Amino acid sequence: MKRILVTGACGSIGSALVKKLINKKHTVCAFDHSEDGLFHIKNEYKEKETSSKLKIFIGDIRDQERLVQAMDKVDMVFHCAALKHVELSEYNPFEALQTNVNGTNNVVNAAIKCGVEKVLITSSDKAVNPSSMMGATKLLAEKLAINANNMAGKDDIKISCVRFGNVWNTSGSVGPIFRNQVTQGKNITLTSPDMTRFFISIEDAIELCIKASEEMIGGEIFISDMGAASIGDLAKEFQKMNSKVKIIETGLK
Repeated sequence: MKRILVTGACGSIGSALVKKLINKKHTVCAFDHSEDGLFHIKNEYKEKETSSKLKIFIGDIRDQERLVQAMDKVDMVFHCAALKHVELSEYNPFEALQTNVNGTNNVVNAAIKCGVEKVLITSSDKAVNPSSMMGATKLLAEKLAINANNMAGKDDIKISCVRFGNVWNTSGSVGPIFRNQVTQGKNITLTSPDMTRFFISIEDAIELCIKASEEMIGGEIFISDMGAASIGDLAKEFQKMNSKVKIIETGLK
């Protein structure tokens, strides 16, 4: 069994990974800057036999020294911490840079310093030919991570990435937004019905992470074969829940 650190442990992917890894009997270091989120994770395992497998670390990936402390005797890192909301990153570009690029660089440098065996970086399909700040920072993070395989010198470390599409039913994804609008009797708002998105379930995203961690040799970018859907078709399906709501096009951001 291994000692594994998960950054962004309170997020949708991070928390699901923590659960999966603990079920596999690994010791998991849950790293996040959300005190409240870590409290709830700790509480969830308090009465379980696996409680000793969970280690809580409050910290920020912008703080490399704290990452080095948390990675002591760690075998592998799943790096899930990120600013992922496209519009918020557009209005706060420096913060997106600090977290998604500098934060990832800190994770990689700390892992090399601590002799970690493997680092898996979670990324986004928006890193492909990015038109947004979030996508651009994810592309830079990927390039930093992949290139670090060549800079590690004699250190035998493997660093790879996984790319997700829109992870269905997670915070900020379009599914919960449309569902909330319909159940509250509000009109469904979308930027353009012709927009398409790649979708992946949390379960498939976690399986991709596990499979990549087992097969990685360093330098790869793993992706799943994800189905694409138009936002317009998706909105029409949600509209069937309440025929009184209308679909309102707001225009591209």
